[in-house]
Amino acid sequence: MTEAAVPQQQRYTAVAIALHWTIAILIIGMIAFGWTLNSMEYGPGSPKTALVQIHKSIGITILLLSVARLTWRLMNPPPAEPPMPQWQKLLATAVHVALYVLIIAMPLTGWIMASASVAHDTRFFGTFEMTLPGFSGLPAETRKPIEDSFHGIHNTLAWVIIAMLALHIAGAVKHQFIDKDGLLARMAPGLFGRTAGPPDHGHGAIWAFGASALIFAVVAGLSLASTPAAITAPPADGGPAIARSAAPAWTVDPAQSSIAFRLTFRDRPVEGRFTKWDATIQFDPAKPQDTRVRVVIPVAQIDAGDPFFNESAVDVDWFNARQHPEAVFEINEGVFKDSETQYEATGVLTVKGVRYPVRMPFTLNITGATAKMHGEVTLKRLDLKVGAETATTKPSDDKDWVGDDVIVVIDVAATRQ
Repeated sequence: MTEAAVPQQQRYTAVAIALHWTIAILIIGMIAFGWTLNSMEYGPGSPKTALVQIHKSIGITILLLSVARLTWRLMNPPPAEPPMPQWQKLLATAVHVALYVLIIAMPLTGWIMASASVAHDTRFFGTFEMTLPGFSGLPAETRKPIEDSFHGIHNTLAWVIIAMLALHIAGAVKHQFIDKDGLLARMAPGLFGRTAGPPDHGHGAIWAFGASALIFAVVAGLSLASTPAAITAPPADGGPAIARSAAPAWTVDPAQSSIAFRLTFRDRPVEGRFTKWDATIQFDPAKPQDTRVRVVIPVAQIDAGDPFFNESAVDVDWFNARQHPEAVFEINEGVFKDSETQYEATGVLTVKGVRYPVRMPFTLNITGATAKMHGEVTLKRLDLKVGAETATTKPSDDKDWVGDDVIVVIDVAATRQ
């Protein structure tokens, strides 16, 4: 039969065609994207952390589109196929079913893996967190095996979907160029031939896309609800609020003040700072024993100039910002004057519920109602239970090595009230 004599096939609906090609292009692109990510290393200056977030966000998008595609397919049966041998029908049906399962399972296993991860959050295109319910409250030792298991499943499914895509494409090519039955035109009208149009224009768009929107809203809502609210008034250990003093209060100038840090990561120095913090200060140079200081630091507001370091620092093993969003440093009657400009402060730093005594020398220069303070102190991160699973002795390949010593540098400019 010549191509001109082939009866025109009815095509899929416009919605089915758009979802089919959008999901197909995204999946093929994501497979190539995943291989690229596997060849990259994490570390300072590496874009891998940011790219992984994009990979996860696109994966969630594919899952939501796949839910819409499957719902639309159930509500709108495909047009009749051209005549073909029974074995071809069975094979085509098996491949189609496998592909529908895979376009759901592939991103879902990746999302489970990402939700179980103790190393990285999952932020939908850099906005809010999109973690599947039930994972955030699990301990790290429970989440890690889940992450590892689904990482293996996710990688295996990538090869399965490649095989199914190869069979799907091979079948389409056979129908187009060997059988010449016009089947491919049903999903690509105009490009591979003319069609008689769809059986109808379809129905159920509200149900199809509504199902995706509902899943998105439920997961986003549960993720936001599971994020602990920031603590601003009570101390991190749940004790009483800072005691008031007769000493004058000082207002910190954020533009001239900073809390910075220095440490060693993979045998390289890293410098960073906390971009947001709040301090309540009462101090009288004539009566330093009346000093009251309370500094509240949202640990997620960290910037070391590297996306990987910033994201890793707030994870469960490090600051665990989801469960302990703030670090608090308090001084109650703990300042001693050594000279006109030299002082020592003794206070308590609370991180992740761990109370850590700190003794910090600092210089203080007061001119009129303005004061400038500079202090440095070396903290042991393991004593604070920060990064307990990260090596402190330098391994042969430097992988994930972080020094135990963290030098905290504090500069404060304040005005007496």
